[in-house]
Amino acid sequence: MSSLIVEVCKVDEIEKHPNADKLSIVTVKGWNCIVGLDQYKQGDLVVFVPPDSILPELLIEKYELTYLKNGSRVGTAKLRGYISQGLILSLPEGKFKVGDDVSKILGITKWEPPISQNQQQANMISKKKLNPYFDKYTEIENIKNYSNIFELGDKIVITEKIHGSNWRAGNLPIVIDKSQPLTYQIKAWFSKLFGNTHQFVYGSHNVQLHGKNKNNNYYGEDLWGKICNKYDMINKIPKDYIIYGEVYGIGVQDLTYGLKDVDLVIFDIKQDGKYLPWYAVEEFCKQYNLPTVPVLYIGDFEEGIIGKYTNGKSIICPKQIREGCVIKDLYEKQHKRLGRKILKSVSPDYLLRKNGTEYQ
Repeated sequence: MSSLIVEVCKVDEIEKHPNADKLSIVTVKGWNCIVGLDQYKQGDLVVFVPPDSILPELLIEKYELTYLKNGSRVGTAKLRGYISQGLILSLPEGKFKVGDDVSKILGITKWEPPISQNQQQANMISKKKLNPYFDKYTEIENIKNYSNIFELGDKIVITEKIHGSNWRAGNLPIVIDKSQPLTYQIKAWFSKLFGNTHQFVYGSHNVQLHGKNKNNNYYGEDLWGKICNKYDMINKIPKDYIIYGEVYGIGVQDLTYGLKDVDLVIFDIKQDGKYLPWYAVEEFCKQYNLPTVPVLYIGDFEEGIIGKYTNGKSIICPKQIREGCVIKDLYEKQHKRLGRKILKSVSPDYLLRKNGTEYQ
């Protein structure tokens, strides 16, 4: 889940809606929003509220946005054949400049996806960060909010974004401290007494799960443990590595990719706390016979490249819509504003699909 940025923006472009006499299409930061005719003009300062935002009741009443009552989120819609994403509001009272984040001033919050049955099961098992080395996966922001991060000529890799549930597993140093459950500490002490320095850990995006050694099924029947068993992760992951992937298929989200069970695609690997470049990820997965996320493009960043690969059909299942894509540096770089250079682009067709699920 990306962070919330409710930013003061300048209207970049504005045009009359081709199919509606009383509507205009306004472009800010690469987002297209449909508004009332002559409501704004090019160069105006406005507030852009991105999709998946929740507005407070007072703001809904002020702008007469009744469709957003009762916790409804700002989303994506198609009006007279054109996509509208997010919401544009007039500036609040005060002095503001382009780039100011006014989310707290306006009381706008981030919509959080509901917790799936699988995630509820995970949360019941453990809510603590049992091993401090078991890092969560990096938060991926939308490229429309960071349009200048990648520059022409940057070496990038674009992969398909898979609609599923975040999975991670690692072989990490054993750490014992008082914040952990007593039973966990005891097991860790015994493991150290037998000469072990590392432990195998696995879980969802937020939770480290406990495994049970029963009938050679180390990790029970939870969604993430099934994947560990399927690919024998305990015997494949080297010391000081964390593997990150997406579990997808039947019962995970509404997009099942034609599966009757669940499967995994790996999209990133950490060694000693640092993300490996994409070629190293591919080499590792090839060596251990592990599936990787589909690659859509490797090469130079160029104008229009993101739009080319955001939409379309899934590589995994050509009969199914693509959620979008993820763009990152081919050789892992840091940016002073964003941190790790990795962004996502979500397909409008995916956002407009009916009966979609967005579970954690």
